Amino acid sequence: MEEIYRIGKHEFATREEWEGAQRDVEKIASIVDHLDIDDPEVVEDIYNLVREGRITFESKLGTVFFCDISDRVAQNLKDQLEENEIQWARERHRAKTGQIQKKLERKEDQQAQIFKMLGIGCAILAALCMFVYGHSVYSDHKAAKKLEELQQQKSISQALDWYTDKIRGEEGTANAAGMPQDAPSLPDETRTVLPEYSTMYSSYPDLVGWLRIEDTQIDLPVMQTMDNAYYLHVDINGAEDVNGTLFMDCRNDFVKPSTNLIIYGHNMKSGAMFGGLKQYLDEAYTLEHSRIQFDTIYERQTYEVIAVCLSQVGYEDDGAYRYYNFIEAESEVVFEAFLDNIRNCAVYDRTQDVTASDSLLTLSTCNSYVEDGRLFIVAKKIG
Repeated sequence: MEEIYRIGKHEFATREEWEGAQRDVEKIASIVDHLDIDDPEVVEDIYNLVREGRITFESKLGTVFFCDISDRVAQNLKDQLEENEIQWARERHRAKTGQIQKKLERKEDQQAQIFKMLGIGCAILAALCMFVYGHSVYSDHKAAKKLEELQQQKSISQALDWYTDKIRGEEGTANAAGMPQDAPSLPDETRTVLPEYSTMYSSYPDLVGWLRIEDTQIDLPVMQTMDNAYYLHVDINGAEDVNGTLFMDCRNDFVKPSTNLIIYGHNMKSGAMFGGLKQYLDEAYTLEHSRIQFDTIYERQTYEVIAVCLSQVGYEDDGAYRYYNFIEAESEVVFEAFLDNIRNCAVYDRTQDVTASDSLLTLSTCNSYVEDGRLFIVAKKIG
């Protein structure tokens, strides 16, 4: 018999949906326990927080709660309107002349029309917000599920590769590279795609690697195309997504590789993509999360954070140094110019032991400390 998941009178098709609903119930209970939802100002604050995406829900129970909050906001508006109407009635009662009475009546009619239009507008806006919010939640959930699937696929591939190598080692049949013989490779067959990315790469040819920072939300694929703007607003499947996707600068050669590999990502309020990088402005946090794992599809690599910097984006006519133009250390002078720049704008600096022979990784995102501000983290390859 197919198992049915219920919470009250609500049924859910899968356990995953039921668990999401359970989390929504706990979140709603916390809101109701700690806030006075009979207070019009509190209700309006909750309504705005949900609309802005600062309070999110995963199930239809959250939608039902948001509808109740919307109804309360509408009722409060109606009560306010009725109070205004009573005030107008009192003003009419105090009127001493027919002329004043007529003016008040005309004003009342105008006010009624305004209130009517406001009521209609609020209802339309509430419906539109609910639709946009619902679509946003669905899109975010879908994108998150896809990333979870990719993360699981990567973990399973790593486990299978370990097991395969173990068996081959016991049988004495392991190949020299320890990789499957049928894994995708470069045309010159000098490099082989790592086993954990082999299947993924066949489905996503723009994949160039995987970025992971322990104990953070960053455990994500990195893409690359000839157009740096492509992955700004689409997910790994090319579907529209406000979070975008992490991508490597199109000028980088990740096979050679370039002296400085640059990865871009949005600074999302939710913490998605590079939304968590702002925590590196705290030195204690940086020291606890100084190791960055960035695997290209061909090589596993570990980096150590050497600088956390704040800068402006820089435009062609302002003469400012643009850190994102440092791709190759063509000379010692070019490399030192880059180091001087990051030292000038660093809030965390451990660049004293860096040389032109080092391979670097830069993670770049937006930051609102100034208009068109940028936060970027520079790390040195250590393994």
